[in-house]
Amino acid sequence: MTSIQVNIDRQGRVVIPLRERERLGVVTGGTLELIATPEGVLLERRRPANVHTAADGVPVITIEDGKPISNEESVEAIHRNRDRS
Repeated sequence: MTSIQVNIDRQGRVVIPLRERERLGVVTGGTLELIATPEGVLLERRRPANVHTAADGVPVITIEDGKPISNEESVEAIHRNRDRS
């Protein structure tokens, strides 16, 4: 795991270096989730996941950037879709 030191400005903003944003695929206007952990905080990139139901009733997940997602992300997307119904 790589460690990078960043500064926090008066408004509490943190600038993620361009090289890391490019490596992570984080674009301007993108979203990161701040997760509190016992060790500190974790910033995680979020990718839009859309769920629709196939003709056979099985939920199908489509990811905007086409990259694989974790099971947790899949389940969260299914729950968001279910909760909208």
